[in-house]
Amino acid sequence: MRPNVYEQYKQQSLNTLSQGEVLVKLFEECSKQLHMAQNANILKDYAKTTEAMNKAQEIIDTLSASLDMSFPISQQIKPLYTFVSQHLRQAGIRKDNEMIGEVLPIIQDLRDAFDIAQKQNRRPQQAMVGNRAI
Repeated sequence: MRPNVYEQYKQQSLNTLSQGEVLVKLFEECSKQLHMAQNANILKDYAKTTEAMNKAQEIIDTLSASLDMSFPISQQIKPLYTFVSQHLRQAGIRKDNEMIGEVLPIIQDLRDAFDIAQKQNRRPQQAMVGNRAI
């Protein structure tokens, strides 16, 4: 059986992403799953709602568990992840689109912040001599 070329391409693309780019992709996927959950709720397809909510929850829980708490930023982000995680659990139990909607801007803000950070980190660093870049 011939391997799926598209799947190989996707896997190779993921393998070449920086850590910052992976974070951005995870937040994008989380947002996508939450939108899918909202749509499934509207259609009263609660099995799909649960599946999408579980995927979003897993992303947030994985991000939270992977924080290196020796960095101050991690200590600041951890409570935010905890809030989002708890809110998503309640939204999933209640099948509540409003509660999902309350979390989406947080996910988007985190995605945007990590996108900016990874782009700034990717820029080549200029060496400075005195006050001049070389």
